[in-house]
Amino acid sequence: MLAFYKSLLGQQDKLFRKTIRSRAFDTAVSSEQSQGQKVNVYLERLPRQPMDRAFMAFLKGLPEPSTEVLQAIAARLLKAPTSASRLLAAVVSRHPIDEVAAELECDTLPLEFFPRAFLQPMAEALVQCVGHGVRREVDGKTICPYCGSPPQVSVLQDDADTRGKRTLLCSLCASAWSFSRSCCPQCSEQQAEQLQYHETEAWPHVRVEECRSCQTYIKAVDLRNNGLAVPLVDELASVELDLWACEQGLVKLQRNVLGF
Repeated sequence: MLAFYKSLLGQQDKLFRKTIRSRAFDTAVSSEQSQGQKVNVYLERLPRQPMDRAFMAFLKGLPEPSTEVLQAIAARLLKAPTSASRLLAAVVSRHPIDEVAAELECDTLPLEFFPRAFLQPMAEALVQCVGHGVRREVDGKTICPYCGSPPQVSVLQDDADTRGKRTLLCSLCASAWSFSRSCCPQCSEQQAEQLQYHETEAWPHVRVEECRSCQTYIKAVDLRNNGLAVPLVDELASVELDLWACEQGLVKLQRNVLGF
């Protein structure tokens, strides 16, 4: 799994650098930027045809350590460029991909890997290019203030003003924003008895943060216990914590790019 992820990062790095060099972000930045107000990125504003071509190239470059399931789906997408285009458009617009999955005769979870892995480095590059926005909430669920995606992992660390400050890292653009330690990022529950934390000796710096109100969880990486930890990587590597949480009947707030 980690060998595949390492190869994937190399492919994503190329996309990130290409996006940084391009002027694609001009069409994806919110209109408020010119007035010095909040800045947000909107992937749906990017030109479709260049995006589709880049997505097909991404499919062709699928790293060798991938699974047989992913290889089979990539082959089907390459043979059906129209379906690939519809898949990308659906994910960009945050619409269901069930119809495309039915056409390709595959499950939605592995199918979602491709547009998500493709869009992650582009979204990260766009956010770096256009700057940062402000925190916003939609339907009580706190999402990334820059691209509107749900958080992937919670991070704890000390800073000059706050001990154990909590930040959330975006599952798409990898941006970070401050968030209360005593609040569920899914349903905004704040009652202490409803917020539980689970730790294990196998991963002393990673814990499961459970909300009993909505039955969801998010993993937290404590940089005070391991300053060399890389939150997004350690979140993915600690898959046994996800398996345990699943056995407890919990639902992950946001699966990582590999579907765990």
